[in-house]
Amino acid sequence: MQLDATTRFWEARLSRFPLRKASCALCAAALLSVFASSPSTAQALIPQDIQAALQHTTELMQAPLHVDAQFDYTMTARVRLLLFWVGKDDVGGGYIRRGTLPLDPASDVIELLIGSDPAKAPRAINRWGAASEIVHRPSGSTGGAESSTFFGFMKVSSGSSAAEMEKELAREKRGGSFLFSAIVNQGERNFDFAKVVPFSSDTDFTINQFDQAKSMVFDRLLGSEGRLKEIAASQVQACGRREGFLESVAELVERAIDGREPYPSECYFYNGVQHELTLAQVTRVPSETIRLTLRNEPHDYVRNYKNLVLARFENFNETNKQKTGFELLLGTTGSLRGVPVQIRYQPNWWFQAILNLMTPDSPGEARNQ
Repeated sequence: MQLDATTRFWEARLSRFPLRKASCALCAAALLSVFASSPSTAQALIPQDIQAALQHTTELMQAPLHVDAQFDYTMTARVRLLLFWVGKDDVGGGYIRRGTLPLDPASDVIELLIGSDPAKAPRAINRWGAASEIVHRPSGSTGGAESSTFFGFMKVSSGSSAAEMEKELAREKRGGSFLFSAIVNQGERNFDFAKVVPFSSDTDFTINQFDQAKSMVFDRLLGSEGRLKEIAASQVQACGRREGFLESVAELVERAIDGREPYPSECYFYNGVQHELTLAQVTRVPSETIRLTLRNEPHDYVRNYKNLVLARFENFNETNKQKTGFELLLGTTGSLRGVPVQIRYQPNWWFQAILNLMTPDSPGEARNQ
């Protein structure tokens, strides 16, 4: 992690960074586990209007971003072995970038890159994902979104235990074929569609090679492979919201920080399916000390935070009726208001990822919020 770069962003930008912008981006990690992992198959001819929208979407996602703020994270991974958890710090990381498209000042853009780094992770595990979301509001409006666009890309894993993941990694290396998946989800006022393209590559792209992999991914999304899902206009209108997952989290974070009850649920669409996101529980945390062991650092990384809230979110898939959850440890005062200092996500019984915000090493407010 480049702490000097983090410091520049925090000192110059965080003090004026809106709550909803700081809070929502990190939560995209919860989406990175639901991308399709089955083999790609040819699909029926895409309707002309959706093909045009898909072309426009990929162009938007490749447009340069004007970065307003960046947050760097390091990852701790924990694996359950029988009755015990074992873990290791600094096995990966990533960043959150927030900004706008220069040609669309009404846009609100989030970029997320997060996962393991095989140069750091035990057994050189390579599992990572990236996500970008663009929300467009009518010019001069502070109300609801007019449209939203989501792009996701990840290294796919189907292992249901640590042992199965090790076997999966070995098979990939022996066969020289590595499975990835990409998705684009476009939501407009009266329609919503998603296209998912799982594919194999002879290059095992790592978290440090996302830019190299991205150009190949967009070509595949525009091709004939993959699966297309559409949502009926009546269902879109019944939901009444065009915001996606990230903006939905941001709204609920504001409620968690302000302590406004009851906590509502927010509907959104992802991958052709309606979801309900709920702020299930909010717990006040007077103080929390985070201590990490970083590679090639002579001393532990220690941060002491005060006046936090631990917010638990539950996400419900209306189609398969499955529920998943994640937790955000949020600052409530000063420059850390609404900022996740830690995210805790456990996608299955045997694996847990903890993402820790990297803040400047100073006696200032980063340590004493």
